[in-house]
Amino acid sequence: MSLKRLGGWIFWLALLAGVIAAAGWKVYVDPDADAAPEQSDVAYVIGPPTDARMQVALEMLESGSADTLMVSLNPDETEWSLAQAACAGAGDFARYRVLCDMPDPFTTRGEAQWLESEVTANEWDSASVITFTPHIERARVYMERCFGGDLSMIDSGEDLDPWYWAYQYAYQTGAFMKAGLTYEQC
Repeated sequence: MSLKRLGGWIFWLALLAGVIAAAGWKVYVDPDADAAPEQSDVAYVIGPPTDARMQVALEMLESGSADTLMVSLNPDETEWSLAQAACAGAGDFARYRVLCDMPDPFTTRGEAQWLESEVTANEWDSASVITFTPHIERARVYMERCFGGDLSMIDSGEDLDPWYWAYQYAYQTGAFMKAGLTYEQC
């Protein structure tokens, strides 16, 4: 392959990467996240329950803006120390009502279904879902399908490495396509 032809391929690949990055910017990098509301029936950390997400939830509990904490997790994963403490009723979480479960299916859709189940059981009117930036909009789609009350989608503010941003662009795009193709109410 000639150098000129290689240069053409590099140009077009760079242009394509730029278009993809621009198209996903508002959805993945700068989504319409909500501020924590003054009052919410539940703060819901969806997986994985990183310490950053759990810290946002703990702040909501401590400020009185949430009464209950829900944590979606795989109980076999022990790397999330704050989630493990919350689910054990230990540490700073000991004085709060905490519900921990591994939704079935263990997907964003399953997490939304678990929220709907707990909303019905507890007669809740509001929920604050805590996740990370590239997941906000897709999680919102599923949560709104299952929950018709006041919903806040809260960004945990986690720092992501550049390679992980690239991975999330690809992953979230595929997952959005799946959500669109398998549209069903909760």
